Amino acid sequence: MSTSDNLHLLEDNILSLDLADKYLKIYVADIDWKPHIAQLWNNALKKNGNETVAKDYIKRAISCATILPLVEKTQIPDPPSNLLFWCTRWKQFEQDDWFALFKGIVKEDVDIVKKRSKVLSLGIIDPIDILPINRQAFNWLYERVMNQESLSASQIEEAKVKVSNLIRAYGGAVICYMFMKHQHSVDTVLNWRTGYFFEKKIHSEYSLDQIIKIKKTELSKVNAKYIKNIEKAGA
Repeated sequence: MSTSDNLHLLEDNILSLDLADKYLKIYVADIDWKPHIAQLWNNALKKNGNETVAKDYIKRAISCATILPLVEKTQIPDPPSNLLFWCTRWKQFEQDDWFALFKGIVKEDVDIVKKRSKVLSLGIIDPIDILPINRQAFNWLYERVMNQESLSASQIEEAKVKVSNLIRAYGGAVICYMFMKHQHSVDTVLNWRTGYFFEKKIHSEYSLDQIIKIKKTELSKVNAKYIKNIEKAGA
């Protein structure tokens, strides 16, 4: 998902295939959504006979399918792709401006990326397990992933990387505080496959200034040789 895809959506109301696929993967299921989106597009074009109307319809359908599991706890069907087609026949489809809601999510995510970059600019601890609090943060995150997600061996390895990246970015203290002080937020994470929803919870509980203050305190307690800037670390 490129930055240009986000900007096209927010500035020009253009929802790219890559962006739609990315968000459906995160919010619904980790499958290849592109063939299903193509099928939905063909259906919409045949039904409406107008490309502009079909584009509006498919944007709303993708947005609705993406957001329903979050806002209405909609059960994901088997196969998950059915949600993309079924949601257009449900009463909710006409009741809300799903595309506007989707744009709001993308805007929030763009803001989170900017905030994460500022936190990363403080430096990262490498290796991350040099601190006990980082090891605790890893264990709590990894336990949630393994308890709540059914993952293949390769997905488990990917999950370990994503968990480690969260700790590199925010530090162990911020993550441990989430588990110790904001259990309700932790318990309402939609899914743990990518770390995406946990990161959003961090920013719902802490301001950027608070995150920076906590991480600076953590870094101040570490030998400088274990702190790397993001250029040297290749982050």
